[in-house]
Amino acid sequence: MNAPMISKSSFIRGMQCPKSLWLHLNQPDDRDEISKQQQQVFDIGHNIGFLAQQLFPGGIDVSRGDHSKIFEAVTFTKELIAKGQPVIYEAAFSDGETLCYMDILVKEKDGWAAYEVKASTGIKDYQIMDVAFQYFAINGSGLPLKRVSLVHLNNQYVRRGDLDIRQLFTIEMMNDRVIPMQETIPGELLKLQQMLKTGAMPDISMGRQCTKPFPCDFQGFCSQSCAPDEENNPNPVRRDQGALDEFLAQLEYPLYFMDFETIQFAVPQYDESRPYQQIPFQWSVHIIQSSEVERKRSSENIQHHEYLGIPPADPRAEFIRSLLDHLGDHGSVIVWNQAFEKTRLKEIARDFPEFSDRIESVLERVVDLMIPFRRKHLYTPEMNGSYSLKAVLPALVPDLSYDDLEIQEGGKASETYESLYNDTDPESIIRKRENLLRYCEMDTLSMVRILEKL
Repeated sequence: MNAPMISKSSFIRGMQCPKSLWLHLNQPDDRDEISKQQQQVFDIGHNIGFLAQQLFPGGIDVSRGDHSKIFEAVTFTKELIAKGQPVIYEAAFSDGETLCYMDILVKEKDGWAAYEVKASTGIKDYQIMDVAFQYFAINGSGLPLKRVSLVHLNNQYVRRGDLDIRQLFTIEMMNDRVIPMQETIPGELLKLQQMLKTGAMPDISMGRQCTKPFPCDFQGFCSQSCAPDEENNPNPVRRDQGALDEFLAQLEYPLYFMDFETIQFAVPQYDESRPYQQIPFQWSVHIIQSSEVERKRSSENIQHHEYLGIPPADPRAEFIRSLLDHLGDHGSVIVWNQAFEKTRLKEIARDFPEFSDRIESVLERVVDLMIPFRRKHLYTPEMNGSYSLKAVLPALVPDLSYDDLEIQEGGKASETYESLYNDTDPESIIRKRENLLRYCEMDTLSMVRILEKL
């Protein structure tokens, strides 16, 4: 049995898990359905690759948008190189055992240079192996490369006005990292080829390789053969009243229960924003004016306020202005996982310095409601070892649930908000906005009810 030629993506897959490669080539129908989040990652990568072509304009796209016809692309690449075409996009190469596309191939004064584009903001270990394989395949096909570089997003770039492509990307030459790896690639390639020649699926148990560096798309298939974990969480109910009382003693009325939702753009869309910066677009705040004794005397003691941006406008200035107007000048600001909200507030203070003094005073008032649960001052087996809001709420407040909401987690909220940028249907827009408001409101109401249980 002849082993198939191995592409760059197959090589990287096989290095992560040989079983995943075997399934990819032999049982592709058993792969998991691509999630919207994963598809979004693919789309971002494609768009970033296309944008990076502007660094080297005037190229010809060998793939013509269809990467399945790689052998036609290999022939076309050879023709363009022979004709002296100076810039080639998606150049295709094969040495008989390996296959690869290179994002950008450029004929420079001293020879050919290759540029691999990544949508990340830095160089990751698996990307070095990725580029090393391409260097191996391209040189093996008969085109000696003078240099190979990795192009990635520059997270220090701050957009001000029109997008500056030269500032958006960072180019790092990789010769010193990938050339020493060339001697190891043939051996790794041989191992994968021999595995595939046997025809038998490797016997590999699920483990860290299922998610690192990428989530494998055969986890569903592999998990079917794993015995379910029948052991319920053995940790007993725990309530350290002394620690809880100490936590509660720091709270100062009025109490402001605050939650944010954010969206990220690989390519910054707004002035004073960076690649992948989390842009807050929504907040919810529940306010309890006074303590339990006084609360019984007034049905108006709990108030709710909210804000939701309107795409495509930058929501941040109105987001922070309206939030600060509702947080008063004293009283505890209660959040779940303070690192997230505090970081977002500090970023807004940096990008909108006119609000920095007021933001600083809010930061001094933040109290993290997650702390008693992270430290297990209050724990029940129903929390399943987790201290996330979505785990603690059903354990302590079973009558309050996200189940009836259209949006039930932050990723879906971001996805819904992003869809508003291109939505022109008034009814759809109204429905999505209502779903977003109800979700964020549930987050802060959940904190109100959880604090009652303390």
